[in-house]
Amino acid sequence: MVKPLVIIGMSLLGAMCTFSQVSADEPETYTRQDSIATNVTSVSANDTQLSNVQAASINLNNYYTTNPGKIVMLVDAHTYTDNELKNPLKKVTKGSVINVYGVEIAPSGYPRLKVDGGYLTANKNNVIKVTDKIENYYTVNPGQVALLINDYVYSDVDFTSRVRSISKGSLVTVQGIEYTSTGYPRLKVDGGYLTANKSLVTKPTDKIANYYTTNPGQVALLVNDYVYSDLDFTTKVRAVSKGTLISVQGIEYTSDGYPRLKVSGGYLTANNSRVTKPVSTLSNYYVTNPGKIIMLVNAHIYGDVNLQNQGNAVTKGTVVNVQGIEFAPNGYPRLKVSGGYLTANKANVAQYKETANSVKIQQVIKLAKTKLGDPYTQSQAGRLGPNSFDCSGFVYYLYKTAAGVTLNGTVTTTEEKSGHEVSLNALKPGDLLFYGTRGSTYHVGLYEGNGVMIHASTPEDGVKETQIQYYMPSFARRILD
Repeated sequence: MVKPLVIIGMSLLGAMCTFSQVSADEPETYTRQDSIATNVTSVSANDTQLSNVQAASINLNNYYTTNPGKIVMLVDAHTYTDNELKNPLKKVTKGSVINVYGVEIAPSGYPRLKVDGGYLTANKNNVIKVTDKIENYYTVNPGQVALLINDYVYSDVDFTSRVRSISKGSLVTVQGIEYTSTGYPRLKVDGGYLTANKSLVTKPTDKIANYYTTNPGQVALLVNDYVYSDLDFTTKVRAVSKGTLISVQGIEYTSDGYPRLKVSGGYLTANNSRVTKPVSTLSNYYVTNPGKIIMLVNAHIYGDVNLQNQGNAVTKGTVVNVQGIEFAPNGYPRLKVSGGYLTANKANVAQYKETANSVKIQQVIKLAKTKLGDPYTQSQAGRLGPNSFDCSGFVYYLYKTAAGVTLNGTVTTTEEKSGHEVSLNALKPGDLLFYGTRGSTYHVGLYEGNGVMIHASTPEDGVKETQIQYYMPSFARRILD
């Protein structure tokens, strides 16, 4: 019976052994066939040399026989408590980097790597010697990487032939890891190989779906935020308000995999809960505060920026003060107004430009509201104000006092000849609303906008506001355009 053997570099004719490897994480085994030459010298497991018969049978080129220093696993395997690899100690996964303390020869003649806590196969199909700086590289497939610099995909692992360029900020899907003969890992990507150096590429955050990873061209701020001078957001450059539109020059990544928007003067968050790409039809909308708008259609104010929770109606012709612009998450701009949000679509609203007449109309309406609750009277001494009114005396008083305009008479039938007639579908604040047939009207009020009329109503109610949808006028006259 031949004793356990260790390796020497001599060969011996006549040795006839065959070997078979069971699996990547099981011990290598061999079986001896026929007889061994009679001059075989056997040695113990503690010796430092291998019998000539085993040297002839094991292809040492397939194994590390000198300490590689540091290896990376090419397959899933195990470490073992013994150098025959019979008693598994713990699993080591593909891509694991392991320090090697030495090489020992098993009694079966196979070289083993002495590692922390035990032994590991030295088979070069299962492990590979790597650069001492392997910690600076990806050794486990990251799935995808983002470029931290402009770089290239190469046709070969040695990077001798470029296939295509890749821009900083690009996301690339990684198919696997392969190694150069000198132990440098490469990322296998579509069409070739890419550096695995962590200073050149980075694995993006697991929450990458919450970020813009391709240049949106421009974004709108959904919140108040800042532009920073650096990718890590340590130094603020300037504040940017909610609703602001900013041009984006590109995408860059932090070393820990978070994308940033490169903008003028620095970097901005790419988080799509904080910024949004505006709609492609943005030119059809107001994106800067128009100050005041006039409604071109009947619409509603909404309680939310998504225009889901319908609030008060605003009728065509109503002038509305705009507080600012905000964007919905889907990229549509909205007008922030008192009580909520309005569409910013230029087909529905138009910027209201004040004229001398529009200022007068505002003064008329302002004065009218100060008279709410004043008593109604038909007495000639009191119906023209300033402290009591009938319907025609009220509008006469308002225009004469606030705008310096004298209406045609002080009764409805003469006042209906003032100004010019306008459609009830195109009312504007300041219009006079008449009730009854032309020439025989019996009531008049002042349209203040948003479907509301202010008028001297009855002896019981005095001066009050009324929703005209419940008391529709017969026709309307515009005193000031």
